[in-house]
Amino acid sequence: MKPLTHPKSGQKAATVCTNHLVLFRALAILLGLLLIVLLEGLLRLCGVLPLPFSADPFVSFRDHATLFIPNPAGTHYEIARERNDFFRPQFFPVHKSADTFRIFVLGGSTVQGRPYAVETSFTNWLKINLQAAEPDRNFEVINCGGVSYASYRLVPILRETLQYQPDLLILYTGHNEFLEDRSYARVKNTSAAQLKAQRLIMDLRIAAVMKRLMPAPSLNAENQTETTVLPADVNALLDFEKGLESYQRDPIHRQAIMEHFELNLRQMILMARAARVPLMLVNPVSNLKSCPPFKCEFENSLPVEQKARLISLWKQANDCDWSQAERKMQLWEAAADIDQRHAGLLYSIGKTCEHLKRNEEAKTWFVNAKEEDLCPLRILEPMHAALIRSANEFDVPLVDIRELFEQKTPDGIPGSELLVDHVHPSIEGHQLIADAIYEKLLEMKLFQQAEDWQATRNQLRQKQLDSLDQSYFLRGALRSQRLDGWSRGRSTQVPVLSTQSNANENR
Repeated sequence: MKPLTHPKSGQKAATVCTNHLVLFRALAILLGLLLIVLLEGLLRLCGVLPLPFSADPFVSFRDHATLFIPNPAGTHYEIARERNDFFRPQFFPVHKSADTFRIFVLGGSTVQGRPYAVETSFTNWLKINLQAAEPDRNFEVINCGGVSYASYRLVPILRETLQYQPDLLILYTGHNEFLEDRSYARVKNTSAAQLKAQRLIMDLRIAAVMKRLMPAPSLNAENQTETTVLPADVNALLDFEKGLESYQRDPIHRQAIMEHFELNLRQMILMARAARVPLMLVNPVSNLKSCPPFKCEFENSLPVEQKARLISLWKQANDCDWSQAERKMQLWEAAADIDQRHAGLLYSIGKTCEHLKRNEEAKTWFVNAKEEDLCPLRILEPMHAALIRSANEFDVPLVDIRELFEQKTPDGIPGSELLVDHVHPSIEGHQLIADAIYEKLLEMKLFQQAEDWQATRNQLRQKQLDSLDQSYFLRGALRSQRLDGWSRGRSTQVPVLSTQSNANENR
């Protein structure tokens, strides 16, 4: 006869068994995750880096023209003539001599030396610095600055320059990211959590090892139909009539552009690292106090009565002269309480703080005005942060030109003292940039410095300036005027407050 078993005891035994099974599975999962974390940490300690993508997931190019081609004699590489609308002529020998130190500098019109040219760009002053340091060594500093070229256009150029035996790559970029129209449909249709997860996967060293062992499409590769196809050279929105009208307040689109910028930085760093070529990042500078915003608009949701109140306050503030600066400031601040998104208003508050010698406040307002500019022709703050973050993450040397110009400006706010327009440094500014890069190269111990370096450098600088005739500087002045019209005169529908802001600046 079978012993009797209480039903509840059987249920209890089954429950205990089930709990043990769940616990066992949970421990197995935790153990697996722990092993993955430990392996990831070990790979990072061993210096394993993520791999660059084989293709840009956001943009592609209709034509894949190279920047440099061999000259007819086959002795030198030179910039292809069809690229001369965007680049200045540059050349270097096909066969690199043993005593040559070859540097490629990539970026936009600042690298090129605009509104002047390569002759007074920081790339040329850097070459002079290096020649003065080691006169018996051959230094090649090749200027790859393309007018209106953004970071996504620099990636293929950097990939190309790696073929030419570079000893160093220098990257000065960030101002041109918003010049061309791109859709970013993939980013706009993806949640923030998904984007964060994708960024995490991008940086996994385990994923990099798996890709090396089992070649496969990039983890972030997208269907070509989801990329924006661009021509070989830039079609900037501002190159067309009423181009300024194309710029609207679109936070999602703006965020997508900034995400793409950081991705491009990562791409170029990893490509250089894979080729064992040192790369240096440069943090750009913007003109804050002498450059009104390019396009301003009211906050979209502002009620009509509040908009009328704001316009009234704006008019009263403009009617106050500088002897009533405190009163003017009160009116501006009251207007800002209504709308803190109008870049022209924020800039006007900054100018008033500047007049009152409240420099720290002025700087904050000027930065806010730059950030709220609907036509961002100056690098945005999250992009500055991306440069610094990328330098720290991948242990890449960074030269902070923004900080340098702040230190060299009496009130600590970059303006017309060292910048000729919204982003382009003066010739003196270019010399300061060259000196800062040179000092960083000294820290990297890439060369030795002669004892009479400074005297030799000064002589070479003066010789270079003396070699430039008056027409060189006149052409620069004309380019500066055209650039001002290009950035501000393409639209006939500039908001009323933006026009008043510019009038206030001119006053």
